[in-house]
Amino acid sequence: MGWFKRKSIDRIRRMVQAIGSGDFSSRILEEDLRGSEKKLAQEMNNVMANFRNHVLDLERKYGQYEMFFDVIDIAIIVSEKDGNIKFMNRKAVESLCGFRINRLTDLAALDESLPHSLLSLQPGESKAISLNKEGCEFQFKISKVKYSTYDEESYIYSIEDINRLLFENEIESQHKLVTVITHEIMNSLSPIISLSNTLCEVTDCSDEDRLLALNTIRERSQGLMNFVKNYRKLSQIGAPQLQWICMGELFEGLRHLFPQSFIKFDVQDPEVRLHLDRYQMEQVLINLIKNGMEACGEHPEVVISAKPDHSKRLFIISVHDNGVGIKAEDAQRIFVPFFTTKARGEGIGLSISRQIVNAHNGNLRFEPSAAGSTFIIQLPLVYRL
Repeated sequence: MGWFKRKSIDRIRRMVQAIGSGDFSSRILEEDLRGSEKKLAQEMNNVMANFRNHVLDLERKYGQYEMFFDVIDIAIIVSEKDGNIKFMNRKAVESLCGFRINRLTDLAALDESLPHSLLSLQPGESKAISLNKEGCEFQFKISKVKYSTYDEESYIYSIEDINRLLFENEIESQHKLVTVITHEIMNSLSPIISLSNTLCEVTDCSDEDRLLALNTIRERSQGLMNFVKNYRKLSQIGAPQLQWICMGELFEGLRHLFPQSFIKFDVQDPEVRLHLDRYQMEQVLINLIKNGMEACGEHPEVVISAKPDHSKRLFIISVHDNGVGIKAEDAQRIFVPFFTTKARGEGIGLSISRQIVNAHNGNLRFEPSAAGSTFIIQLPLVYRL
């Protein structure tokens, strides 16, 4: 009987050790056992199976929660009370530091004030803050929620880019306006243009006043039609068809399009690949280069530089020209649809370019300089797995 007790105690000890180490795959072989010894082994195996199923269920739930957080387009960080980070969703990794961090204080690499702003929030509080990224001020909304599990306090922080939200609302409003314009104005203008053309053809040339009036109606109607068509272009930009594109190949294609000696390309690390829509990004760069060419004077020079910044997980493209530059009062409006400083400009190129770059989770901005103009594109540097 003592031998039986020792064997049973030994089995229980091994089972407890397995549970303590998180190994729930262990089980006692029942084939050679009999009576009470076999019944005890069966009960212990059932206990281990219940532990295993419980752990698998928790892992499935955790995986579902993680997938849920990853599809949210807001940076989410879960931390312990002392600031140790337990979880970051994909948006937080890609839009903040570009990699997973261990403590909230590590966010000082993005902006020195950000860790203090987060830690000083009261649970349930939200507020707007300004962060300096690449020399530019961006508006963010931060919030904090407290929750407890097994007497352990944790916090969920959300960081939302207000600039991007405002931009998306602006684009949505533009698209709604385009729908109204297209339906109401274009349908009314088409017969007016057609009738004015017909009347101009049949009107006696000697009746100069009437002919002048008809020509004015036709020209102004056609001008308004062209305006509406240009505005409609803003709503016809499709979602980017993302592919892994080699930057060297992208800029080599641009070199063939712009062979002029005064247009210079400086591409560092041309083997870098970005996840983007090549056609759309080419359109952005073509527009910026053409703008630079048109702004140049007697001795033109346009320099396109491109380089990865691995520390910030960004690929940075700049287009600089030595032209007359952009006035300070105009710089605030250059991305507004139909604002232009050109005599024959349509004023939609920069607006469309900004939409495309934002659709790639990037940023397009104008940077004042002592001579000429500089436009900078920042694209996320996502490493291909």
